Amino acid sequence: MTSIHLTGHSHPVLIDSIVWLEGEANYTRVHYRDGTLTVVTQPLQWFEQHLNFIRVHRSAIINPIYVQEFIQKRGRSGWVRLFDNTVIPVSRNRLEFTAAQLMLSTAHELPHEDA
Repeated sequence: MTSIHLTGHSHPVLIDSIVWLEGEANYTRVHYRDGTLTVVTQPLQWFEQHLNFIRVHRSAIINPIYVQEFIQKRGRSGWVRLFDNTVIPVSRNRLEFTAAQLMLSTAHELPHEDA
């Protein structure tokens, strides 16, 4: 799947154009690679079920292809830094999962790096 249909958008959106998703109640702010964002009436849980992104916090899901750095401080706190220097906190209970998922994503992406 290379694109997804978002509520309120007339055309499908390329999945690789989505950097991260920020949830607030039943709305989600979709942050795009070009710096723009839109708000859609779909909860984060919907995106978690339909995209191969990583849930790092109760209100944030990231596209692993845009992660530049993952920092974990003695298992107590952590954050990810995205390609545009956006820093998103990783909740304590998602630190291990995030680390494992990012390692898997990196392993799958290495052979495909032509950009």
